[in-house]
Amino acid sequence: MNNHPTTGRGSASPTAPPRITRDRQALLHALATIDAEGWEGHTATVLLQYVRNEVVRPLAIDAGLRGAAASQAEATGWEAVWVTLTKPSLRTAASPWGVLWQVARRAVLGEVVAARYGTEERRGRRLDAAARSGEGGPLASLDSLASAGWEPAHTDPDPVAGMAWRELLVRVDQALVDAGWEPATATRIVDAVLCMPTTPDPRCTLVGWRLLAVELDLPPWQARRLALALRGTSASPGLIPRLLTAGDEVLRDPSVRSELNGTLHRLTTSPPFATATAPERGRPQRAAG
Repeated sequence: MNNHPTTGRGSASPTAPPRITRDRQALLHALATIDAEGWEGHTATVLLQYVRNEVVRPLAIDAGLRGAAASQAEATGWEAVWVTLTKPSLRTAASPWGVLWQVARRAVLGEVVAARYGTEERRGRRLDAAARSGEGGPLASLDSLASAGWEPAHTDPDPVAGMAWRELLVRVDQALVDAGWEPATATRIVDAVLCMPTTPDPRCTLVGWRLLAVELDLPPWQARRLALALRGTSASPGLIPRLLTAGDEVLRDPSVRSELNGTLHRLTTSPPFATATAPERGRPQRAAG
């Protein structure tokens, strides 16, 4: 900005420095003078300096900001106030200085929450509102947590849990082998069943058995029986979830053996869960192999 008087527009600029006071008429008079001088004139320079020193900077200090954060908040608040000074609606406000103070305060607080959550102002305000309602909290420095004695959570897998899970899968493999499946095929079946989708679908009781048939190259009836016997449904859990909850005792259940036998032989008596399913509608079947 140029602090020297200019005469490019309207009447000549006053030679005496304008005096800015925090009342409505003084502000409106300064804005009317700026209309004549332009924002590069002397009056605009004095007004903007006053706003920055007397309105915006105290707000940044009151917010507890220091150093670069205070300078950034001050610059942001000053820019927001400058934009508001150019709006015609400010001249009809009952308390224009109050409007400027609110604009500056909002801009400074926006910088505060943006710095606190490490994001832009709008998202910072949303996160801050969520923190006040108990749904979250501000970011914490890892250095400060470490100095307070906190340590990162251990991310290595539990070897005991991993061994127990592998032993469980071996038992499932063996149960299929006991039902008549080849060992290598049994392992492929268990691995494929574990990778079946878990998202429920209201249109069917079991999701993913058709893809299971394609992956294992099995007839649809066989893939569905395998999925029901090993995975089960929410109402009738299969062998894998029952082993997790009840242990090896499940393997001695006659109904479990019957279900597993029914996965291999088409003419075997259907297990209880198959009685409620729709027939295959005469679709040609492939011999199990």
